Amino acid sequence: MRQEHDGLGTMELPDEAYWGIVSERNKEAFDVGPLTLDDYAPYMRAVALCKIACARANAEIGALDPEKAKYIEKAAWEIVEGKLKGNFVVNIYRGSGTPANMIVNEVIAHRANELISGDKSKGGIHPNTHVNMCQSTNDLIPTAKEIVVHDELGKVVEATKYFAQVLRQKQEEFKDVIKMGRTCLQDAVPMTLGQEFGAFAHAAERLAKRIAVEQARWNQSCIGGTCVGTGMGCMPGFRAVIDKHLSDVCGRPIHTEEDLFDGMMATDGLVIAHAHLQALATLVWKVARDIRLLGSGPRAGFGEINLPAVAPGSSIMPGKVNPVIPEMVFLSTDRVCSNHAGLVAGVLSGWLELGTSSGVPIKSFIESSDLLCRTMRVFADKCIKGITANREHCLAMTEKSTSLATMVSALFGYEVGTKIAHIAIDEDITCKEAAKKAGVLPDEVIDELFDINNLVEPEKMEALFAKYQNYRKV
Repeated sequence: MRQEHDGLGTMELPDEAYWGIVSERNKEAFDVGPLTLDDYAPYMRAVALCKIACARANAEIGALDPEKAKYIEKAAWEIVEGKLKGNFVVNIYRGSGTPANMIVNEVIAHRANELISGDKSKGGIHPNTHVNMCQSTNDLIPTAKEIVVHDELGKVVEATKYFAQVLRQKQEEFKDVIKMGRTCLQDAVPMTLGQEFGAFAHAAERLAKRIAVEQARWNQSCIGGTCVGTGMGCMPGFRAVIDKHLSDVCGRPIHTEEDLFDGMMATDGLVIAHAHLQALATLVWKVARDIRLLGSGPRAGFGEINLPAVAPGSSIMPGKVNPVIPEMVFLSTDRVCSNHAGLVAGVLSGWLELGTSSGVPIKSFIESSDLLCRTMRVFADKCIKGITANREHCLAMTEKSTSLATMVSALFGYEVGTKIAHIAIDEDITCKEAAKKAGVLPDEVIDELFDINNLVEPEKMEALFAKYQNYRKV
């Protein structure tokens, strides 16, 4: 064990621990659950990247000894690379703000000292004096969150594009599978299964573009504002060079907020960014729900498609195979949507000059991003790719649907169309047969108008109505 002291006294810490006395106090004080900052590596990575940029800036302006800056940077890169995982032991429910900043300061300082001297306590680098130089929790944490949100949204964009790509493949595969469209779970008009999957794909592509636009907004820094935005404690020249170093470390342009006071107080950005994730979750949920419904059966459901079998579905019914992947999607996307409520509640904890002071918003954002990325890939790979179509069944249901009377109502009005639909229902025949029985049109015209291959493409239907416009009586 080793001893450390702070303004409250002295404590013993495990020799192997890179965290220090402040983090040990926080670890003991906030023991309310199993989740710690170790579970949110992107957050710790972002804080460490900020520390690297600050060390470089402080060395450039002569405020920090270059040798100390070099070892601070080396230790911080180890955090970025995940080599010091297991040391971020503060509970997430108080692991934002000062506890998050201080545990990174302490881990970096102890590792840097070890790199210098072989001893965590010797080397001359202090967590506050050197690692936290020209910074405050209040300007560094909002900047780290900018990095986290940008990077997490980038992962979501890539996963969404992949999800859309797999749906596009199914669109092509099913482009000639004619089926019934449905509204309010009732027969509507014919369409193709490919059109249905194409709509799913287009929605995913649209959301990927929206999220990419949102991602590009997350390029701001509050570093240099220190405690409330006035920059107290910042050494001369630091604010002039920090953006350059942040941009170099992050590999993209980073700019200081136009109004540092607003940047440090702001709560709206996280809410807006997570709303994009919530919107994507609702789409993925809808795709899963629709696919589950279309694959219901095998003999008493819609039965239009077959989902790949993943696991036996019942402990009592032999042969039953449940749509377990779509059902997994429901649960994970439900979690994303509930995270939004938690995130909003969390940002409300910021008062006066502080924005969000709760660990919940960043926890919620990282969790939602990770869940969506994993869910879309599993859904695509283990379900959507393996879907097959019951072509004959889809065709038979379409040909028998009474909604095909729409073709008659377009030519002769709604009342005539209704009459044809009721003949079909009452006599259990198709609308084509009912139209012929009613004698509303010559048989050869009816054959063409009710050819379902002509009823799933707007251009073909327009051509039909143009060809037979002389029959139209409304």
